[in-house]
Amino acid sequence: MGVAVEIRGLCRHFDKGGQRIHVLRDADLDLAPGESVALLGQSGSGKSTFLHILGALEPPNAGVVKVDGRPLHGRPMSELDTYRNRHVGFVFQFHHLLPDHTAVDNAAMPAIIAGVSPAEARARARVRLEQVGLGHRLTHKPGELSGGEQQRVALARALLMEPGLVLADEPTGNLDPSTAAEVLDLLLDLNRERSATLVVVTHSAELAARFPRRLRLVDGRFQEAA
Repeated sequence: MGVAVEIRGLCRHFDKGGQRIHVLRDADLDLAPGESVALLGQSGSGKSTFLHILGALEPPNAGVVKVDGRPLHGRPMSELDTYRNRHVGFVFQFHHLLPDHTAVDNAAMPAIIAGVSPAEARARARVRLEQVGLGHRLTHKPGELSGGEQQRVALARALLMEPGLVLADEPTGNLDPSTAAEVLDLLLDLNRERSATLVVVTHSAELAARFPRRLRLVDGRFQEAA
């Protein structure tokens, strides 16, 4: 099942060249379990930073992020590692696949990191790859796959541990319009089937229009978008 997210007073800034740059300013947000949300905003508005905070890749400077009612940040590092591995699925614009590994081995990686036996991890990976239409490409390495196929492997990897939260940062940014629509279809279909809470960062108003809820980051705060 998807997770509930409650954010209050979220702040994040960076110091650069003697100046303090604020990207999130006292931001509030609630996400219901299983909700699918598109996040829009100008470059540098803080969209990726927000995903990194929600995925426990970096801490905020101030504010509270609660996942299923429990504060996320401030936990021991080992617990945050487990949270990222077992409860969050990340999909990035650049798929970050291991070039010398097959599709099935790339997709199996989160389970292997979690301590699952390699045989069981690969079995799970085969199921996920079949779900994203790559059952016939299991033994192919990234260099033998198209851009869309590589992103499908990244999707299978992100969903391997059946996470309650899926975070996608411009997952279609490097794809042609047709392939981008197919990848988005997969994300939305899997969201409906598995009820994972889904947050997708995109620059495309056309893709964002397919989501039931759209948010825009403006001056460091979330606004509901039409």
